[in-house]
Amino acid sequence: MNLKIALQPKQLQFAKSIETTPVTLFGGAKGGGKSAGLRKIFLARRFQYAGSSGAIFRKTYPELEANHIRPIFEEYPELRQYYHESKKVLTLPNNSTLQFCHASSEKDLDLYQGREFNDLGIEEAGQWTETMFRRLMGSNRSSKPGIPARAALTANPGGTGHKWLKRLFIERRFNERERPEDYAFIQALVRDNAALLDNDPDYIRRLEAEPSETLRKAYLYGDWDIFAGQFFSEIRRDIHYIVPFAVPSHWNRFGAYDFGFNHPAAFGWFAVDEDGNVYLYREIIKAQMRVDQFAAEINKYPETKEMPIYAGWDCWVQKGIIKEGTPPTIADEFANHGLFLKKAVIDRIQGAAQVRKYLAWQNFPNGRNKPRFFIFNTCPISFDCLTRVEHDPDRIEDVLKIDAVDGDPMTGDDAYDMIRMGLMSRPVMTDKAVIKPPIGSKAWYEEQAEGIWEKEREKLTEDQGNWPSDSNFSL
Repeated sequence: MNLKIALQPKQLQFAKSIETTPVTLFGGAKGGGKSAGLRKIFLARRFQYAGSSGAIFRKTYPELEANHIRPIFEEYPELRQYYHESKKVLTLPNNSTLQFCHASSEKDLDLYQGREFNDLGIEEAGQWTETMFRRLMGSNRSSKPGIPARAALTANPGGTGHKWLKRLFIERRFNERERPEDYAFIQALVRDNAALLDNDPDYIRRLEAEPSETLRKAYLYGDWDIFAGQFFSEIRRDIHYIVPFAVPSHWNRFGAYDFGFNHPAAFGWFAVDEDGNVYLYREIIKAQMRVDQFAAEINKYPETKEMPIYAGWDCWVQKGIIKEGTPPTIADEFANHGLFLKKAVIDRIQGAAQVRKYLAWQNFPNGRNKPRFFIFNTCPISFDCLTRVEHDPDRIEDVLKIDAVDGDPMTGDDAYDMIRMGLMSRPVMTDKAVIKPPIGSKAWYEEQAEGIWEKEREKLTEDQGNWPSDSNFSL
């Protein structure tokens, strides 16, 4: 019996990453071929490593049966003779096993305590807590020479596990017990799945019909910077988070400062180009720093003394707890360092609307498709903060106030407050009206022809992808 296992290009990347990296997440858009990729790769690895064990987990058995057990025997009916129905395990002639498991709670994981799975797969990992993931990883090991232990996850943005998946695989923020080289991420997009689009060409149209912009972005683009309740649903990592460049010396610059001690203080350096677009090009966001220490820190950058700095009004309130002998206010302390604060516009609702206007980048009558606010990727705390702030349920037009946990700048909203005050110092930007050529005019026909050519060019680009890679295995 000859078994042919075909992988699409992104699934092939997933397979190569599993081979070289202890933990790989294949995540993103719906319909990206994640489930089929996980199933086929784990099956191929059972042939590749004789005597090896693999397991695919989902939260419930019906999901497991619909997404993995039934499809594997529909595609490879010759394997059914090796399947033990009650144990939900496929045992191949080379003594390799592939088990299908489900666990909806931490208690269910007790059933797998002490087990050894050389390959551990978790389908829809976004439904799992980090505690469940870490506990199950205790079973991802190998006592057999030449057989590496590997974990493979699939997930869509959102759900219980969104934050820990984003931390490890997207933001790549690791604690002292984690090694960056142990984690890899493969982005899944619906257009990667040629088999699905060939069989169901209307699938993308149905995703585009989702009324919630938040869910629509998650389904179509696999955007990890969104979630239900997110305030700034406009923000996109590929649009707003940019590679740094040398800021021209003639651009206007300004700073923004949000005071904090037990929770972080936040300072941002902004530059404005000739068209009024704003760039956050540097950030310092730290807790447990006295005002004099913080002022000295930002003064290390020569341009700071030459630009206006917008700050919250608490900087003009007497502070007797900062340092013995300190000037009466934060503004006075900054002035001692040659830094002169200006009172920011602190209206929270107006500020939230202003940030949204600067982030907006699509659906403009004049065809503009770029935002007016960009963040250098050397400012990760600020970008992350904008992606996770939520609506205040009691004031839906405002951002929910969130204090940092133990001074961790990645948990509070301090960077957002700094950005809000900075952008409120700028005018509200408007776009020039665009006059469309009259229907039937020469200019109108030229515009229509250009649009048709663009669509044809996009179609040609899509058709130039690689064909699936095939692997043959014999039993």
